Amino acid sequence: MNNAHLMVASALVLGLLTGCSQGNSLTVTGGDPISYQCEQGKKVQVRYFSLSDDSLNFIKLSLPDGKDYTLPQAMSASGARYTDDHEAVWWNKGDEGFVEMRDDNGEWQTVYRDCKQQ
Repeated sequence: MNNAHLMVASALVLGLLTGCSQGNSLTVTGGDPISYQCEQGKKVQVRYFSLSDDSLNFIKLSLPDGKDYTLPQAMSASGARYTDDHEAVWWNKGDEGFVEMRDDNGEWQTVYRDCKQQ
C-alpha cells in the first residue's frame, strides 16, 4: 500500500475511534503476526485486528517484496476476504490463504498461492 492509502486507512480508523469517544471507548485488539509459507518458499505475514465493538476487522499484510497493505475485511461467501478493492486481496480459510494483486490490465491475479500458516 502506498503512503496515501495507508494515511487514508489510518485516518479512517482514527476517525472511527475519535467519533466514538462520547462515553464509549473503542480499542483495537489483535495484531499478533502470523506467518504463512506459500509456494516457491515465499512467506507472507498477516496481523489481524478488530475494533472492540466488532464494527471493523482489518489486517496488515506484509509481502515478500517488502510492500505492506492495510486491508479492511470485505464480504465473502466462504472464508475471510480482506481488500482495498484497488491493489491487493488476502483470502483465507482456516490455516490457509492466498494473495491476489491487480496486473497491468487491472485484472486480479493470484501472486502468492497455497499459503499455509506456520
